[in-house]
Amino acid sequence: MSYSLFYDVGIAVAAATILAVVFNFFRQPTILGYIVAGLLIGPVLGIVKDTAVIANFSEIGIALLLFIIGIELDLKRVRQLGVSSILVGFFQVIATAAVSYFLAAAVGFSPLQAVYVGLIVAFSSTMVVVKLLSDKNELDSLHGELVLGVLIVQDLLAVFAMALLGTISSFTPAALALVVGKGIILILSAIAAAYALNRVIKYAVTSKELLFIFALSVCMLFAAWAAFLNYSLAIGAFMAGIILGNTQYNYEVAGKIKPLRDFFLTLFFVSLGMQLTFSNSHGLLAKTAAVALMVVVLKPIITFIITKAFRFGNRTAVLSSLQLGQVSEFSIIIVASGISLSHIGHEFFSITALLTMATFALTAYVIKFDNAIYGAISPFVQVFEKLSSKEKRLSSIAAKPKGHIIVFGVYKMGAKVIQLLRQKKEKIVVVDYNPEKIRGLIREGVSCVCSDMGNWDIDKMLEYRRAKAIISTVRDKDNNLALIGRIRASGSKSPIIAAAYTEEEASELYQKGADYIVLPDQMAGEYIITSIIGKKRSHLRKLGSRTGSIRKELAEKK
Repeated sequence: MSYSLFYDVGIAVAAATILAVVFNFFRQPTILGYIVAGLLIGPVLGIVKDTAVIANFSEIGIALLLFIIGIELDLKRVRQLGVSSILVGFFQVIATAAVSYFLAAAVGFSPLQAVYVGLIVAFSSTMVVVKLLSDKNELDSLHGELVLGVLIVQDLLAVFAMALLGTISSFTPAALALVVGKGIILILSAIAAAYALNRVIKYAVTSKELLFIFALSVCMLFAAWAAFLNYSLAIGAFMAGIILGNTQYNYEVAGKIKPLRDFFLTLFFVSLGMQLTFSNSHGLLAKTAAVALMVVVLKPIITFIITKAFRFGNRTAVLSSLQLGQVSEFSIIIVASGISLSHIGHEFFSITALLTMATFALTAYVIKFDNAIYGAISPFVQVFEKLSSKEKRLSSIAAKPKGHIIVFGVYKMGAKVIQLLRQKKEKIVVVDYNPEKIRGLIREGVSCVCSDMGNWDIDKMLEYRRAKAIISTVRDKDNNLALIGRIRASGSKSPIIAAAYTEEEASELYQKGADYIVLPDQMAGEYIITSIIGKKRSHLRKLGSRTGSIRKELAEKK
């Protein structure tokens, strides 16, 4: 038996490694490689026949995945995302799940199966989208922040949905009340544990081995406690992750657990591939195609409509909608839970696995070429720009401004630029499409326009020809190139300062007509060498006093 276990797991890991290398070479998500590996060693070649062995390991991978997601879920970040992001995420999940439910029932799924289809379609992949947006340096953009907020809300709602799955087949008000009551007990016990562990963990962190065992024991104990309350192990692991994630040692804990998570999660996706089937029983292929259309067409359309309802610009709405057009890791976990509860059959594994492979691969290309896609469809969505009337109401700019400095972008560098210009008593006009930030600046008496920098309609309002200078702190090459082109086409000779990531991007911006390009990463490196290295500690601490707020925040955490 032990030999068989070692053989099956060894074959699974080796196959996953080989396919991961292949998929990584073609710049595809390695998750797809794991699923294909399972398909090859299982249904195709029949090398591993005992799928139960791999499936047992995969359940640990699900729990550890939820544990890490909980650790990385910064509750403070949720509060900082703003009401708009949270509400867009909430209504997107509800609307997508509801519409998908009725469409699934219309194409032949049973009512209970249609519930699972709605959940599969509603959620998007935090792991894939954040990785791809990070690679493109778009997490700090407005649509990046919006997508991140939606994904966080989706993760929280997915955990809540998993908690309710056990009551679907025998739903009564009493059953729902029991589930909610046990959920409250689980949350209260998590709060109590967080208070206690925050005091204990500082002793565990003194030893690498002790920290690893400590974090793992918290995960397993809370998973067992959740199972005792008739919740899934994954939900208990998620709660344990939130507890440890909101301590000052969250990065250390995540770093210790991630290698173990990756191993068991690899086996989870391999086991998923081993349960794939290509038979067309019960119209499987047609049903898969129908659900795929819901994911890549219906969900982006619903997300676009909801985003527009919250008065975001066309570009932000389109990019956010396109980037959410895939299924989630939670979709796979929800299907696994549904099979264990005997709500759905194994055909759902095939549907979900095929959707995972197709939509993850498609998302990689959609996010890579999102600006080009928006450029192609923007003429067809211009009619919806009228729905963004909020940007007119969120404007406090005087008619025909003159001698002003226009600043595009409020985030990070933009906030510092605005602060320094205000200290110098300069006349400034700020352009940003984050309503919360614009409202705050308007209350402080700053002239603002709530709009996307790619919106041509605001050009006349900004009076480029009469501006003292124009600064773009948004490090988006395509948007900056378009903006510079419009400014120079207006006949403006005002100095243009823009930000970029690389020297290659800076060269393109200079050729377009920019006067000075800021490379923040390069400037930071130069500052470290010229102004910090070689200085005495007393001098460095004096320089560091400028970041007193950061020092104070760290002191408060301790």
